[in-house]
Amino acid sequence: MDRAARAGIGFTGGVLIEGPDVTVYPTSWRTFVWCLRDIGLWKSLCYWLVRIPVSAVLLFLLPALFVALPVLAAAPVAWIVTNPVANELEIGERVGYPLVALVGFASLVTLVAGVPLLLTALARLDWWSAATLLGRSESSRRVDELTVSRARVVDAADAERRRIERDLHDGAQQRLVSVAMSLGQAKSRVASTGDAVLKELLDDAHREAKNAIGEIRTLTRGLHPPILTDRGLDAALSSVAALCAVPVTVRIDPALSGDRRPDATVESTIYFVVSEALTNVSKHAKADHVRVDVSRVESAVRVTVVDYGCGGAYPAPGGGLAGLEDRLSGIDGTLTITSPSGGPTRLEVSVPCE
Repeated sequence: MDRAARAGIGFTGGVLIEGPDVTVYPTSWRTFVWCLRDIGLWKSLCYWLVRIPVSAVLLFLLPALFVALPVLAAAPVAWIVTNPVANELEIGERVGYPLVALVGFASLVTLVAGVPLLLTALARLDWWSAATLLGRSESSRRVDELTVSRARVVDAADAERRRIERDLHDGAQQRLVSVAMSLGQAKSRVASTGDAVLKELLDDAHREAKNAIGEIRTLTRGLHPPILTDRGLDAALSSVAALCAVPVTVRIDPALSGDRRPDATVESTIYFVVSEALTNVSKHAKADHVRVDVSRVESAVRVTVVDYGCGGAYPAPGGGLAGLEDRLSGIDGTLTITSPSGGPTRLEVSVPCE
């Protein structure tokens, strides 16, 4: 009924009223409680309490208008024709023909001019009540706008990280590789000359070049790992687990691979969550084993990281776990930490995924 009312107002008034979010009620005894707590249902009830009297007035007024207009137009003439002599009022005063005609004409003009104004006022009342009670609230629309805007910012930041990663991989890293190869060739030639000082300098330069290449590779993995784009979460998280100082067991839901892969933002977030969690385990947990589970649950991806270490983990300001909370909040994700003293520590992450 609400949808039909919004459609009718959009058709007649040319104004589209966006409906509120649809509430799906449970099919159990709790339905009645849900109905009582649903603000949208109460707003709909208020709308129909306003709409029904307005509709009743319109249903009465329109037929009455079609009857009253010809009656008022013909009444003075009929009165004059049927009463050629002026009638007397009950108080004994005589009423002349001009006054009767004037009263009939004034009534006709008032009706013709007043009814459209009344209809316009009733239509505006109906539109206002529908927009207020059946439409989405301003705060709801604002939340949607902010959600879309935040998603665009997150996507733009992720795209910028990937661009920087490509620039480093295809630019600076390739040049350093070329320098390292040239230094390696120079070392081979200097070895035959016996110049120990020059050989030592070349050894140092070659070593620094290789260190720089390693740092750039680490940096590019931190920005956006190419393996994540090329091969998906399974391969990317397996590579992170292989670099961890603690043995890691990784289980990835098959529903997150192939054509059912999440979008790039969700994959990137999950990758960095697991990467940061394993880094914290290596540094602080003193664990002997870590388990990572990634699965799709309805419209979300759930990540569980359990380490069997000393426990006591908490999101300290400026720490890695606090950074994870900030990253997840950008896409409406949640982070739950359970870390009693003595372990184990359990991180549960939920990331929305269509």
